[in-house]
Amino acid sequence: MTKDERLKIYDEATKLWGLVAQYDQCIEEMAELTVAINKYKRKVLYGEYENKDIVQSVVEEIADVKLCLEQIEYFFKDYDIDKVVEKKVQKLEDEIEYMKSKKK
Repeated sequence: MTKDERLKIYDEATKLWGLVAQYDQCIEEMAELTVAINKYKRKVLYGEYENKDIVQSVVEEIADVKLCLEQIEYFFKDYDIDKVVEKKVQKLEDEIEYMKSKKK
């Protein structure tokens, strides 16, 4: 499916359920990803959670959040989000370089 096809579906969802419902859905999906990541950490790092499907759960929640984020980005299409992302990546890169220089 192309991005344009997905955007058309997002428009239909917004018409059907409304903008606020779409925002709420995104918040819910992000919360579900948070829970899935925490369960994954317990299984991998601490061995406390015994669920064989935990990796698939994380993958599913990542997909849900990506879908929602694309939709939210579409709602904010009048703003240059990519420019802000580039700025933040540059800031991260600068911080990495700074931390590396401290270790020398």
